[in-house]
Amino acid sequence: MNRLHFLGKLIPEPAPVRTREKIRAGLGAGLAILGTGWIAGRFLEGQGLNTLLASMGASSVILFAVPHSPMARSWAVAGGHLLSALIGIVCARLVHDAWAAGGLAVGLSVFLMYVTRCLHPPGGATALVAALGGESVHAMGFQFLLTPVALNVLTLISLAGLFRLPQQSQKLAAPPQPRSHEDPTPLERLGIRTADLRAALRDMDTFVDVSEDELNAIYERAADRVLRREFGEVTCAHIMSRDLVTVEFGEPLEATWELMRREGVGAIPVVDRARHVIGIITLGDFVRHADSERFASLGSRIRRLLRASPKVTSDKPEVAGQIMSAPVVTAREDQHIATLAGILIEKGVRQVPIVDQQGKLIGLVTQADLLGALSRLALARDSRCRTG
Repeated sequence: MNRLHFLGKLIPEPAPVRTREKIRAGLGAGLAILGTGWIAGRFLEGQGLNTLLASMGASSVILFAVPHSPMARSWAVAGGHLLSALIGIVCARLVHDAWAAGGLAVGLSVFLMYVTRCLHPPGGATALVAALGGESVHAMGFQFLLTPVALNVLTLISLAGLFRLPQQSQKLAAPPQPRSHEDPTPLERLGIRTADLRAALRDMDTFVDVSEDELNAIYERAADRVLRREFGEVTCAHIMSRDLVTVEFGEPLEATWELMRREGVGAIPVVDRARHVIGIITLGDFVRHADSERFASLGSRIRRLLRASPKVTSDKPEVAGQIMSAPVVTAREDQHIATLAGILIEKGVRQVPIVDQQGKLIGLVTQADLLGALSRLALARDSRCRTG
């Protein structure tokens, strides 16, 4: 029994990757090697390992199985292989003992890849091939850098980039809003900052195959799970306001201002005819678009903005859509309030429109709504702890 337990400890935990992603990685790596070999065969004489280096197989594992790794970046792949190949060629010329040349080539490659920030493990194999490849490789001299190394590397990187293009397009479809200041967010002040992660990596004094951004994302996901565990599955639909006032793009500014004043709200979502959110108007938007006349009071500047122009054309905004803030940050009704808290804090907004699965407006959550909900949940949790 103890022996079985010992053997079980030798087997690592399964990778936290979905089966679909594992299949996708294997398919991509196989197709990339097929394409790289086909292109190399079209331009280079010979076949097999004479045209396609074995180390490209190792690179394909990194590019497709761990694409977010620092070792999978284009500079790491290209620099790692080309630098290592150059070192291998030089060592083969200067050191006559084959094993010494191979060891020196790999050792120098590791050191210089560290220094040049292009650490890529398959580069060690490329250095070894350049140093111990035999007469056929040695006869090529520095041509080995271009063909097959550079040709193989550039083809593999290009095919990997094309394979990842759909994922990158999805990320670009909703770009994150840039932060307008350098001050850390409230969550960062209470928890781990990016600088803390950077310092921890430096204190470990070893290479960790995870970037700072990935570590930060892991921390944020873990914090999200803590909130879910502490407060339960409370979604935006549970705390949002459903009795909404909205305007459309063409609503006159004066009518929009009057609606906000009458309803006592500081923000109104702007929707289209299908109730899709296209923007949001706040009191700050009125102030921002008012004339910046030096000696005029704010009230007179606002009144001048609200007053409709008698002319057909106007050099000032006339309708709600001309002063609204867009694009607007929204959240789905089924998203957890932990996610909503991150949106409110990171995006620096005071309210978030809530939409359904079709993207239609169904509610609104303000900072006050979220704080009230969290306070009630915290009190309920403390009460359960005392009675339990």
